[in-house]
Amino acid sequence: MTEETKKVVTSKILESWYAIDSVLFNNHARNVIKEGKVFEEYTCLKASLLSNLYEYWVRSEYTPVETSIPSTVTELQESAVVYAKKGKMLASTIMTKESVKAKIKNTIVSEAKRRNVKDLSAFSDKIIQEKFLQISLDNILTGLPLLECRKPMVDQDFDVQILESGHKMMRNSLIRLALSAKK
Repeated sequence: MTEETKKVVTSKILESWYAIDSVLFNNHARNVIKEGKVFEEYTCLKASLLSNLYEYWVRSEYTPVETSIPSTVTELQESAVVYAKKGKMLASTIMTKESVKAKIKNTIVSEAKRRNVKDLSAFSDKIIQEKFLQISLDNILTGLPLLECRKPMVDQDFDVQILESGHKMMRNSLIRLALSAKK
């Protein structure tokens, strides 16, 4: 990876820091999470996710097509909001597909039975919201980089698979923490 590419990738990681908040809260986390201990846990988890993501990007030889680097924090934050909106828009499109709807419905039914859920409507809303956030985050954090990576068949690389598994676990924990903090 060239020095210029490293700078661009580092900029994308910083952009992702703000984009995650935009996806999860439509705002900065510090404006939404009021409890200090929860905010600390959130930022530590988000930092771990982004550290893992950086390794994921390096292993997959991600070379961003967009090479401009924002010159101010405000530009970085504005770019992150645009990025997050794109991720959400793609997630909305994906979730309207019949195959995805069917999979989510099957998940809801099987999990509701397994957990003996009484309020199926609230449980369905929760599962759908979590799935939407998962897809939105994956679109911005792993989806585009996979499309722009230079390594053929990157999804079959063992190291990348391990990093992706870690990403999914941390992403899900971050989503659960964010949803509980909004209550």
